Amino acid sequence: MKEAKDKERLDKVLSNNGFGSRKTVRHLIRSGAVSVNGRTELLPDAHVSVTLDRITVDGEEQRVIRHVYLMMNKAAGYVCSTKCGEHKTVFDLLDEKYLGKFLGGTVASIGRLDVDTEGLLVLTTDGALNHFLTAPKNRIPKTYFVRLRDDVPPEKQAVCTEKLKAGIHIEAEGSEAAADCLGAECAWLSPSECELTIYEGKYHEVKRMFLALGNEVAYLKRLRMNGLELDPSLEAGQYRELTDEELKKLAVQK
Repeated sequence: MKEAKDKERLDKVLSNNGFGSRKTVRHLIRSGAVSVNGRTELLPDAHVSVTLDRITVDGEEQRVIRHVYLMMNKAAGYVCSTKCGEHKTVFDLLDEKYLGKFLGGTVASIGRLDVDTEGLLVLTTDGALNHFLTAPKNRIPKTYFVRLRDDVPPEKQAVCTEKLKAGIHIEAEGSEAAADCLGAECAWLSPSECELTIYEGKYHEVKRMFLALGNEVAYLKRLRMNGLELDPSLEAGQYRELTDEELKKLAVQK
């Protein structure tokens, strides 16, 4: 028989599954309304497996959620912090059911996009995945669609591409120090548009890279993170849960 390695207290599981405070849930359990694998469980501190055990409340089987994984097409005008007096936050776009505390914690964004940047944003309760995708040493690829202020003629595109590939120096901005960026991959789509893949997440990095090349980013949208691509059917500000296959693509180790 498979050994359960994801056991939690029954009262914690039900409390984080929307049945109220721990105190309320303890009363619920002691009333005989809760069953585990077909047997009434009266002990709130009984340990259950959230993946292997079948938990029912008043005869209704519960879908126990440890982690939530969401893909959002971030809209311009929203920030990725939980609170901001000046702008709305991406969390204002979420349904109330995603704003509570799950077994794995509360929903947080994996990295951040600037207030005027659109595109792929992943939100999750999975801290281990968040760390994996944002740790600089892992060099996770992130691809952006970039529209520039000034056209770059074909004869200069190759020069820009080589400079970006070699790792360009960016100047200080605000409290952020000057830095040498890791090499980036640039594929030109037109004189003013390209797709840029970077492998780190410095503050305003894409904007500062093109500023170092004497240009300015007029529009920026993230298209991919690791193996996960933004669902083109999502309108700006819309989101949905990731499929299991998408989660595998996101978490793949190169």
